[in-house]
Amino acid sequence: MSTKTSHPTHTILDGKVHVFMRDGSPFWWGGFHFKGKYLRTSTKQKNLDSAKTIAQQWYFQKQTEIASGEIISSKHKFGKLADEALANYKKTYVERGVRSQKTYDGIEGIMKSRVYDYFEKTPIQAIDNTLWHKYKEDMITKYPKIKRGTLHQYKNAIRVVLNYAYKMGHIKELPIFKDEYITKKTENSRPWFNSAEYSKLHKSIDGYAKKVKKVDSRKYADALELYDFVIFATNTGMRIGELRNCKISDVKVVKEKLTNKEILIISNIDGKRGKGTCQSYYGAVKPFREILKRRRIKNPSKCDEKLFLIHHRVMFNTILKAKGLKVTKTKPPQTRDFVSLRSTYICFRLLNGVPIYEIANNCRTSVAVIQEHYAKQLGGALLKNINRTNIQGWDY
Repeated sequence: MSTKTSHPTHTILDGKVHVFMRDGSPFWWGGFHFKGKYLRTSTKQKNLDSAKTIAQQWYFQKQTEIASGEIISSKHKFGKLADEALANYKKTYVERGVRSQKTYDGIEGIMKSRVYDYFEKTPIQAIDNTLWHKYKEDMITKYPKIKRGTLHQYKNAIRVVLNYAYKMGHIKELPIFKDEYITKKTENSRPWFNSAEYSKLHKSIDGYAKKVKKVDSRKYADALELYDFVIFATNTGMRIGELRNCKISDVKVVKEKLTNKEILIISNIDGKRGKGTCQSYYGAVKPFREILKRRRIKNPSKCDEKLFLIHHRVMFNTILKAKGLKVTKTKPPQTRDFVSLRSTYICFRLLNGVPIYEIANNCRTSVAVIQEHYAKQLGGALLKNINRTNIQGWDY
């Protein structure tokens, strides 16, 4: 039976570094503890004093590598931090109304689908641009038809964990993920309906409703609600998720002070940016009254039913395709969907001279988003004073 030989251990640098002998090795070794790991190396020296000198030099070299991030601690792993980060996100943003429950559910769903299992045992300090690209390549190999937007969602989920780790001091700086794409994403990512197209859309839905009225009562009811949905959306600029969350009791008919016309004030808007309020354009009042009349709601202020009962996406897309409205005539062509209704509201307000700040406020978004994705694309159409002339002699 073999017996383990006991060797003396020496320390240097106030006990930070150990110098010791190991079974089976003729040389002295140096080692120290670092965040749950024990780093060690052979000094290749048989003389104790020489070994202490080498161990000291090695220790200082390792401290430099630790400071630069070359040596990574396995103490803080992605899996554990992901759970903590999600709990922190919910407490810090969702419960305070800064972000919606839907946004949190989306991040959690993405995290658990294809992100968590891949990075679960990875030290948080090891996640950098190189590892991101390896992950992205693995996802593209496994799912060849994966969209750029989906990869972007994965990246955002990883960033939630990294931001939390940075906040807690587990990493000293946030890594930058730099992506390169073969195709350029179009700047005008918000297709809308111009006046003629919008009128055609109205007539198309109305025509469809009349067509199915005597054939299918259910489809007729759905078509009427879709018609109201389209008018309501293009007169409020609300996001699709906000419209689906909206309750009848959240909507109030009031008279505008300047014009004495009826408008809607929608409160408790629960969407992408948390809760908010918006003021409608005049056209939103009629579809709201039609909904109340059709569903025989006599006291809307106390009615907690959803304003729109069904999400008519399939019917909407079918009508768009049938009437040639699904794809824009721009270059490159873009695909319209329910989101185009919000875009239509924003573009109509811009074309009518409403200040960008007021539109951004009413739509619960930033001035930069309105400027980049809408105003810039409309270009000269917004410049009503571009040809104003105060100096004679410039008529040619």
